Amino acid sequence: MLNSSFTLMRDGNCRIFWTGQGISWLGSVMQSVAQGWLVWSLTKSPAQLALAAIMLSLPVLLFSVPGGVAADRFDKRALLVITQGGSLLPALFLGVLAARGEATAPAIMTIALCQGILNAFEVPARQALLAELVPRASLGQAVAVNAVIFNATRLLGPAAAGCIIASFGTAPCFFLNALSYSAGVVALVLVRLPYRVKDTQRRHPLALVELREGVRYVVAGEATRQRLISVLLVSLFAIPFVPLLPVFADSFRAGPQGLGLMSACVGSGSLLAALGLVYCDRLPSSHSDGAAAGTLFALALLLFSRSTGYLVALAALAVAGGAVVVFLARVNWALQQGCPDRLRGRVMGVYTLTLLGMAPLGSALVGWLASRLGASSALTLTSALCVAGLSLLQVKARQARSAAATGSRVSLWSGRIAGNDRARDW
Repeated sequence: MLNSSFTLMRDGNCRIFWTGQGISWLGSVMQSVAQGWLVWSLTKSPAQLALAAIMLSLPVLLFSVPGGVAADRFDKRALLVITQGGSLLPALFLGVLAARGEATAPAIMTIALCQGILNAFEVPARQALLAELVPRASLGQAVAVNAVIFNATRLLGPAAAGCIIASFGTAPCFFLNALSYSAGVVALVLVRLPYRVKDTQRRHPLALVELREGVRYVVAGEATRQRLISVLLVSLFAIPFVPLLPVFADSFRAGPQGLGLMSACVGSGSLLAALGLVYCDRLPSSHSDGAAAGTLFALALLLFSRSTGYLVALAALAVAGGAVVVFLARVNWALQQGCPDRLRGRVMGVYTLTLLGMAPLGSALVGWLASRLGASSALTLTSALCVAGLSLLQVKARQARSAAATGSRVSLWSGRIAGNDRARDW
């Protein structure tokens, strides 16, 4: 039986939005593949490849929280039109350089940095816009549909980019990405936002005051804080396993085809899990379900890091890909469902910071450990740390639920605190 997630997709307004965003995501994935290939063909340097990725993600670390403030202060759709429209320019410029044979590594790094700044403001606004597109009761389904479309583009994008690069070079990928941003902008202009809530509260003239208000809300809210800490743990210690896949493929003597199959297993597991979320009537309502998915992700990576058989490694990667999608969808939904509308952009900004902004630090940490201990031992260590951290959070959450019945609450940092504040349930 079709559920409310499929009902959302039958709604013409939602279809317009997700079609535009899906085309835009597909173009971005194609550009990412083409950019990596272009950097490698110019430099033959793994360090330059890593630097290009860092230049794209570093602005998210620096500007995602201010981006969340901007999403709360200004019209979210207008902000998305500006950022996605602005993203046309880096893609077009890179396409022209590639077509003329004038692309250089410094130019690519600069363009990646500009695109990263735009992404830092675009991602929180896009996440927060979902609450204006669908009713609050359907936010979980909207997050699930988002996950399906995003993971589908992760599967289709690299294959499409590979065929285009083999036939025509990298430049068409950049031009197609610019065109995809145009589709995203058109969809944003056409879409209606029937659930937009007019903010009658007077804004402070200084954005810094609103930034401080958002940070105070995140720090003071026990449930919100614990959710974001769990994302931080996963982002630092588990998600950076992807750059190590070529090393594992080499250890299994699987070659480039084996590496492609390993990546495909991660993507297939992610897509199947996202489809499962769409098919379910609602996302899990308890904290343990979300935390359990994060723990399963880390445990699957732990199994992968110790696997001696290629088939076992592939199965572990598929489980890891599915578990991380369930975990992130659960946390995203819970954060949006629990926060006030006027703070949604800032909460999503901090979420973006913990998930995407930590990518450079996590990749640097895992890379450093791999150079000292070897890829297998490094991933074993980081996965074990992630499991331990998430387990501690689950223990604290159970203590908080027990303390709620006695009129006291539990602090993650200092144990039980007397008081009448009821601990919020994950």
